[in-house]
Amino acid sequence: MKKIQYTVIALALLLFSCKGEVKQTEEETHDTTEENVVELTEQQMHTIGIKVGSIEKRQLAGTISATGTLKLSPQDRAEVTSLVAGVTKRILVKEGQVVHAGQTLALVENTEIMALQKDYLIATRQLSLAKQTWQRQQNLRAEGAGIEKNLEQAKAELDMASVTERGLRLQMEQLGISSQQVAQGHFTNTVPVNSPINGVVGEILISTGSYLDSEIVIMRVYNNRALHADINVFERDISRINLGQKVTLQLSDEAATHLTGKVSFITAAIDNDSKSASVHISLDPAEGVTLLPNMFVSAVIHCNEQTCNAVPDEAIVMNANRNYVFVSLGDNRFRKEEVVTGLSQQGYTEITFPNGTDPSAKIVVDKAFYLQSMLSDHGEEE
Repeated sequence: MKKIQYTVIALALLLFSCKGEVKQTEEETHDTTEENVVELTEQQMHTIGIKVGSIEKRQLAGTISATGTLKLSPQDRAEVTSLVAGVTKRILVKEGQVVHAGQTLALVENTEIMALQKDYLIATRQLSLAKQTWQRQQNLRAEGAGIEKNLEQAKAELDMASVTERGLRLQMEQLGISSQQVAQGHFTNTVPVNSPINGVVGEILISTGSYLDSEIVIMRVYNNRALHADINVFERDISRINLGQKVTLQLSDEAATHLTGKVSFITAAIDNDSKSASVHISLDPAEGVTLLPNMFVSAVIHCNEQTCNAVPDEAIVMNANRNYVFVSLGDNRFRKEEVVTGLSQQGYTEITFPNGTDPSAKIVVDKAFYLQSMLSDHGEEE
């Protein structure tokens, strides 16, 4: 009998212990959820001047800061090479010299092109004879003395001679050799190397007398008038970028130099490492400013106006590099909740709640920093 009594007493003590642990756990949970909550009296609300209001819909236009470099598109920079192997006979330009498309930059000596010119001269003579033969056969036919087979053969020979002459002529024109001069018997042993674009000679990588093959880069030409800026915009700001937005830029090494431009292209991919996208900025003409590829720039993109959820700047407090607002729970109780800020203009800032709080909730719109200081006084972790 006593054994049964002892068992009952032990069970009762165990049940009481479990209830105590549950109660303690509930109290700990309550403390945890209430640690970011401030409760004020009516007197405190009046003395501090706490104002409660709604999140507003406002038209805001802000700016986005970014950095990048000045770039040239592939079609605005050129690596100049020779179409034939040979020895550099003359270099006709200097580094930094302005050149235009088609201008001769250097002369390359190659004796093998003499054979090409000889073949072309022979082809022109054969073409001339073929034309005469075909014309004679046409005249005979017109007089009734011609043979149809001879006329057809003359036409075939004329077509063949014409194709041969045209093929050789195109080869010489590609090399920059005058077909008219060759047709008159004037041969050359040099091939001109011409600039493929308008621009400035940036680097000359050869010297007079050096041997070249068709893969060696002779010099580089840059069209710096076509410079644009490629700036890196973080993923969170990409949705605010639109074509045509105005951009102001500043050269990092020349603080007094300002440039202007417009957004002309937004890349279609995000870089996984930097979590940013490249935005192409076309630059407005800038007189008296020396711009070179790979110059570093800082940019400010002026965003278009858009409707967003906004609160007065006084409603936002910062703690540990994060932004917060105080949401009203009723009965003068307020909970601090994290927000992500966006556009800011004329004393109002765009906010969004990452935790899904209803944007129609009432919040503290003035003197929010007093509530933050009260939380800090109660030992909030910084």
